[in-house]
Amino acid sequence: MRVSITDVARHAGVTPAVVSRVLNGDPKLQVRAETRDRVLAAARDLDYTPSHAARALRHNRAGALGLAVHDVANPLYGEIILGAQRAAAEAGHVLLLADIDGLARGDETFHRAVHGGAIDGLLLQRAGTPSDRKVITTASTRIPTVLLNDRSESLASVALDDAGGTRLATQHLVDLGHTRVAHLKVGGTQRSGQRVRGWRETLTRAGLSADPGWLVAGGHTVDSGLAGMRELLAVRPAPTGVVVGNVLAAIGALTAAREAGLRVPEDLSVIAFHDVTYAGHLVPSLTAVAMPMRELGAAAVALLLERLGGADPRHVVVRDPEPMLVARGSTAPPPA
Repeated sequence: MRVSITDVARHAGVTPAVVSRVLNGDPKLQVRAETRDRVLAAARDLDYTPSHAARALRHNRAGALGLAVHDVANPLYGEIILGAQRAAAEAGHVLLLADIDGLARGDETFHRAVHGGAIDGLLLQRAGTPSDRKVITTASTRIPTVLLNDRSESLASVALDDAGGTRLATQHLVDLGHTRVAHLKVGGTQRSGQRVRGWRETLTRAGLSADPGWLVAGGHTVDSGLAGMRELLAVRPAPTGVVVGNVLAAIGALTAAREAGLRVPEDLSVIAFHDVTYAGHLVPSLTAVAMPMRELGAAAVALLLERLGGADPRHVVVRDPEPMLVARGSTAPPPA
């Protein structure tokens, strides 16, 4: 049988109203410290769990947050989802996952969720597509909306240190002795521009050329990375090292190198932005820059909760932990 607030009140020798205000941390409640401790002890002894539904009704909230991404099967999103889910749960919220493209196609469930109050706010992983704009327009006029890994003048947003991560990747190749370093960019969003900036600044600082011909769109998928790398390998002079803006695109880049008869890393070094668990099991194992994806998800939830509390939109860059180089088998000094 579920323990009620009345049971806790009876156990502590106070009224249910006092129990409610103590457990909700009411700053205006004036009770002695021993009374507060007695209420907390009673709740703990009886294993009392506050009713989520009652709390939601009291605050006119659904108690649920939405997280919309472009491909729920994308392994990069796993850490974001985990970080967001844990942060939401700690704050007493449920996290609901959705696919952006499905929502943009007219998913009635999404419209009911937004217009009917089924979710209190939305986290959105933008990728610079028409689907993004449609979902943002629908959601942001009705509920607080936070963009992940991008920036907006009007909406709250949270991003990674994209420029710093790409600087680290590019510097790794420079330190190995590469002088012709290309970049397969993701494209479509501000974070792509930040990564290009990190690549260009690192080469310039090292006195090397950031040849425009070595800057090619590689996209977010294995297929787009394959196509981008094929294009890049046709450029002359050919690069000896490539910074790929996405780990899935890097897998396509490795395939393109094999097709061209190039050995990685003997003939061509490849390093990816982002790291996933299976990167170490590829052949060759993929050198990558690990980014704080779990912390990104948690920071996005914290920002959304701020907005639900009435705070103005702001932009946050997650810098802790810093980008980390994970050196594996796909990078080496350039061929002699």
